[in-house]
Amino acid sequence: MHILRTASFGQLFIVTFAVSASFQVAFTLLGLVMAVLSPGVFNMNGVPATSAAGAIGVLIFLLVFGLAINAAISSLGALLVLAWRRLLPRS
Repeated sequence: MHILRTASFGQLFIVTFAVSASFQVAFTLLGLVMAVLSPGVFNMNGVPATSAAGAIGVLIFLLVFGLAINAAISSLGALLVLAWRRLLPRS
């Protein structure tokens, strides 16, 4: 709770981004196993992947897109926390 009361925008962003990114990377590693075992689960433009390389390409795209969305959500969350702190009375 101390970090929510005193952290700057950058610190709040780093904390939220790191937590979310670690979750995404863990599931990407799980996705690598799935890409090797059953690549047809991954779709490329509506067509199932026919090889592990194609499935891994889809997985990399999803990871990069997810990290970009994660950065946007983390920055908005940090801004909301900073705005909320301004509205609360100071002790």
